Amino acid sequence: MNSAAEILSQDDQKFLIELLLKQQYALELVSSEIYEIENGTKQSDHATYQKLIRLYDRIRFEVK
Repeated sequence: MNSAAEILSQDDQKFLIELLLKQQYALELVSSEIYEIENGTKQSDHATYQKLIRLYDRIRFEVK
């Protein structure tokens, strides 16, 4: 399977991120990942979990 970096140009990637943030989908996605880790339905290491928490906080409180 090809990664997004191989399929999408940098402009496409930036545009997609802007759309995800604008529509609040990014926050929902990160929130869902955190929920699944906390409930044990998804395995993750501590570093990844901490990254998700920081990302959630940045999206929730800094992105307008």
